Amino acid sequence: MTTSIRSSFHGSVHAASRAALVAAVALALTAGLAPATPATSATSAAGTSSRPAPSTVLDVRGLEQGDPPAVAWSERRSGRTVIHGTGGTRTPAPNRLDQFAPMGSGHVIQTIGAGAAVTRWIGADGTPGRREWRTGYGLAVSAHGRAVAFSGRAGKVWSIDEAGDRVLSFNPVPISGKGRAVALFGEDCKEGATSNGCTVYVNGPNRAYYTSSHGIVDRPPHLRLTSTGRGPWIGGITSLSDMGSCSAMLRSWKVKWRTCDNQLSDIAPDNRHVLGTPAYADGFGPGTLDLLMTADGSVARSFTSARNGRSATYFDEVWEDADHVLVVTYQADRWAVVRLGVDGSMEYAVAPRRGTMDARAPFQLQTR
Repeated sequence: MTTSIRSSFHGSVHAASRAALVAAVALALTAGLAPATPATSATSAAGTSSRPAPSTVLDVRGLEQGDPPAVAWSERRSGRTVIHGTGGTRTPAPNRLDQFAPMGSGHVIQTIGAGAAVTRWIGADGTPGRREWRTGYGLAVSAHGRAVAFSGRAGKVWSIDEAGDRVLSFNPVPISGKGRAVALFGEDCKEGATSNGCTVYVNGPNRAYYTSSHGIVDRPPHLRLTSTGRGPWIGGITSLSDMGSCSAMLRSWKVKWRTCDNQLSDIAPDNRHVLGTPAYADGFGPGTLDLLMTADGSVARSFTSARNGRSATYFDEVWEDADHVLVVTYQADRWAVVRLGVDGSMEYAVAPRRGTMDARAPFQLQTR
């Protein structure tokens, strides 16, 4: 699972974007971190690589209709929320749904309200499981989706496995308040003959930590806050200020490259690309998205805003497969789910629906 950390966002779409949500919390609480350096191109441990990248204006008006999303997505219509599964299933969910991930025969969901998040498992028919937890915002999902982790008060951390009924607890991380689970490594968190267990990365107010099923609790090297992780890769914030942020991508805990142009979001299923959101964002939401090479941070494709303002703002950004990204967009009084290709292609995955920027987005994408 991955999470961008953005500076601020339009309050009415509080639940529309898991990435924007962590922005307001993280920036407010981490303003005292080391100041960001001036923006630069991606810099590897060996040197600097800067080259022009192909770009596409993120104007999503009048696109062709493509296939429905190949990941789970939710839709709110007429006061009811439904999670659409990839196999055509429709699971009723609470209207205050903020994040969700397929798990076993149902979903792990997180709802918001009264200043707190509640995490629980629900079955395919929407029936809630036996337990629920008051947690921090954020779900961490393993690479193959077989485990989900979350964090609560005093740094407590739990995981739920694909059976949907086995809950495991980890040693807490040393933070005040509620943690935010960001990344989960491992598919079976119960150690045994066939499993080495799991490691969960959790952000506190000022620092990132990890806790493992081995009982180890520590800080990841080089990073102040974690924003993404998959396979051998882990990325996150190294510095934050009112002027922006700087990030680094680590492979096996060694810094491979740094950037002050982007914050690092979702990593592609084949690990070749990572999404780069703006290093600093203000207002309703971001309008540019970079597809970066995970190995060196170079830009493979940029989706940019139009100088005349005729382009979209996007929210949830999730890799659908190794070649396509899904984003929830808002443009010209319409919300949509748009499929972006590494080759610069764009099409609707969910057709546009009329709406306003003063209301929560009617669509959300699963956490990966």
